[in-house]
Amino acid sequence: MSLNTTHRHVVAVVGAATAGSEIARILAELDALVVVFEQNPRPYGKIEDGLPRWHVKQRKDEYEDINSRLDHPNIEYVPLTRLGRDVDFEELRTEWGLSAIVLANGAWRDRPFPVEGADRFIDRGLVYQNSLIYWFNHYPEAEYNGPRYELTEGAIVLGGGLASIDVVKVLQIEYTLKALAQRGIREDMVKLEREGIEPVLQAHGLKWADLGVKPCKLFYRRRVLDMPLSDIPADAPAKRADALRQARAKILDKAMRKFLFQFQDLSVPSGIIVEGDRMVGVRFNRTEVADGRVRTVPGTEHEVRAALTISSIGSVPEPLPGIPRDGEVYKYVDADIGLLMNDATAVFAAGNVLTGKGNIKDSLTSGTQIGTIVAESYLGLIDREIPIADEIRKQAHAEGEKIARAISKREPLAPERIEKIRARVKERQRAIGFDGYRAWIARSTPADLQ
Repeated sequence: MSLNTTHRHVVAVVGAATAGSEIARILAELDALVVVFEQNPRPYGKIEDGLPRWHVKQRKDEYEDINSRLDHPNIEYVPLTRLGRDVDFEELRTEWGLSAIVLANGAWRDRPFPVEGADRFIDRGLVYQNSLIYWFNHYPEAEYNGPRYELTEGAIVLGGGLASIDVVKVLQIEYTLKALAQRGIREDMVKLEREGIEPVLQAHGLKWADLGVKPCKLFYRRRVLDMPLSDIPADAPAKRADALRQARAKILDKAMRKFLFQFQDLSVPSGIIVEGDRMVGVRFNRTEVADGRVRTVPGTEHEVRAALTISSIGSVPEPLPGIPRDGEVYKYVDADIGLLMNDATAVFAAGNVLTGKGNIKDSLTSGTQIGTIVAESYLGLIDREIPIADEIRKQAHAEGEKIARAISKREPLAPERIEKIRARVKERQRAIGFDGYRAWIARSTPADLQ
């Protein structure tokens, strides 16, 4: 396909992963010039950095799908470019002369640990989910130079959704691999995830108790039946709703039997335990749930000590100066199409920025009803594999078509303005050494990328 030189619109898409690349491709095929800004070298987002690496085939398949969408003559890929660091959002919105900006950069900011002052101990006893999974996905790479974590036994995990079960799986698998290595036994992470811990140990004539490892423990502020492991339709009859709640308990039970972690419901943090310059545990209170509300039970505070606490209570979109917020998410002019600002350059949001949800489960299920099969497949509790990126892509496609229709109604840009925008893009690409999409991807992808 030859380059189209008669573009009517230029759109910046911020975030190049599944949602961003899908929307960029829709706009590009409608003859817009699309500038895709990505803060990382590679465009794979949460598929690479947030989806645990035991999803081997699904991750690699989606890498190539993203590549095929972004390698389009009407798309200019601009990696290593972060809003607020390398490109000022207000400048992009008011000075570049774009037709529109689409924020598809996801919800990557961990929701704060719910005890005041706890963040003083980040990486000194407190670790957030996004950082932990990023480390887990990349630390085997020979050239990895990011943060490193010592996963001490008996860690506390605060959470309750599928993402928090990802975290406890990482811990339990890593504990097991380390204990086996100390016995001179090398095992495979993917095998442990697929078969479960006990079957792998049995093949070596061992039981979990033989390892002498203290398991991690997941704490949740509500009841097991309230865990967001599968959705309950608002109009579900009472009997059906109760059956779905019971299914949540079964999912958790399967996960605990396969990965051998512990669980405590009805527990909410009320303080932290500090020794010297480190956080060494959490003070919990018991809770009770009545009429859908969580109430802390007075006089129930108790200490749980652990050298490592991992917060896995969700992610939210990064605040951007100039964009109004409604609590943790953005405030919309028109939520149906994700319109945030309707100025000379319109600003839209899509994907997790639109939903305010940050984990892969929420990505693949926003706008759909989540059944137990999806949850169990995601957690590796059944053999059936659900294509994780399919629903993300379907949702992004629907959002992209709405955005494209809205942009098509806007005033076309003058050719000279388009050339000025293209010149700014080329300047940034030259500054980072970008020399074409496929060449860049080949050069920036380590041979041992998981």
